[in-house]
Amino acid sequence: MYLNLLFLIFVNGVFGVETVDMKTLEVMEGDPVMLETCLTNIQKDDEIEWKFGPNGPVIAKIKANNALLYDTDDMMFKDRLNLDAQTGDLTIRNTRIKHSGIYELKIFNGTHNVQKTFRVIVIDAIPKKVSVTEGDSVPLVHDITDIEKYDVIQWMFGAEGPVIAEINKQKSKIPSYNGADGTFSGRLLLDVQSGSLTITEITSSDAGLYKLKVYGTNRDAKERKFRVTVSAAGLSTGVIVVISVVVVIGLVCVAAVIVYRCNTSNRHNDASYKKGNEETALKQ
Repeated sequence: MYLNLLFLIFVNGVFGVETVDMKTLEVMEGDPVMLETCLTNIQKDDEIEWKFGPNGPVIAKIKANNALLYDTDDMMFKDRLNLDAQTGDLTIRNTRIKHSGIYELKIFNGTHNVQKTFRVIVIDAIPKKVSVTEGDSVPLVHDITDIEKYDVIQWMFGAEGPVIAEINKQKSKIPSYNGADGTFSGRLLLDVQSGSLTITEITSSDAGLYKLKVYGTNRDAKERKFRVTVSAAGLSTGVIVVISVVVVIGLVCVAAVIVYRCNTSNRHNDASYKKGNEETALKQ
């Protein structure tokens, strides 16, 4: 029994497959993303294989110290892949939304195998457009779902700030709202759980770019952008519809009166003409 146990330990430890938890990488569209093997130097008998998608096609490989690049049938990685021949790290340049997905790494040799999985999320670089009418409230709701307890959440007005709302539990247990010029004084609502921001009683001066940044000690920073446009307050859609209906009814009534008057005038003229003819006949 002890021999069997030792044999199983030997097989699993030496010839077994080591699986590492999935790592998520987020990048803005157009930026590069590097998938790291965590190797400092590939050994002569190491073989490295990169796949796109679970059990998908091989897109890069190192075998016998030769770095090889492949592509999918639709050429989605054309001229975008770079494979480090020393470490096996794979870099995707000029990323696009279509490059989002699961990437699988396999490192194997005669004694040990390693499998790693990466989830790449490519974020649209164009800010999300949000339109609102002056005086209303506008919620800026993001899609970051893996916010951790001690992550710092910051909202900035403009591409480079200033910070107008922040949650930093390392410094304070309550959210803080900043605005040196008092522009947003008393008009910001920050959800402590999700980090979403709501601007109340919005004005035309609040229009512009809003940037969300989430970062922590154990994660890469994530960003989201919103482009808010504010239109002048005016009549509501319901009021506009009612006014339009009234105008149409009024035009129909006017047209009916005109037609009625025309018909009445024509009958009067016909009667006068007939009476004139009868008087002429009597005189003759």
